[in-house]
Amino acid sequence: MKGADHMTQLEETANEVASLLDAEIELTENGCLVKKKRRLDIHTEQKYFSCILELDISFKNFKKNGLAMNKAEILLLPEELPAFTAAWSNFDIPLPVNFKQRCETNPNIVCLHLETTECPKDFAARLSASLHALEPLESIS
Repeated sequence: MKGADHMTQLEETANEVASLLDAEIELTENGCLVKKKRRLDIHTEQKYFSCILELDISFKNFKKNGLAMNKAEILLLPEELPAFTAAWSNFDIPLPVNFKQRCETNPNIVCLHLETTECPKDFAARLSASLHALEPLESIS
């Protein structure tokens, strides 16, 4: 019965994460893949192109205490990075002490790798708030 309870807890958490991120989910043996897309409008010199990219978001090693290893790979425009990171670090729920962040940049796109060990719902809420912080910038372009 303990295994079934754990699976139910995993399913409930995954559904809450899907709701927070307005995304689809795919359950794995001990975690969840979150399927969320984001449109980027990239302007380079005299060229413009729009693309829809899949964000890489997941949590795994879901424990009975509700904690899991959360990961996200978020693609941003360079001008979006300050708004995203400000919302990420100033969220109501403090970042866990074992938080990792890595950023890869090129002139037109930024890839932000985020990793925490915390409740996936907290991670998803922080990520959702950070993505919502980009909405005013999207209406400008």
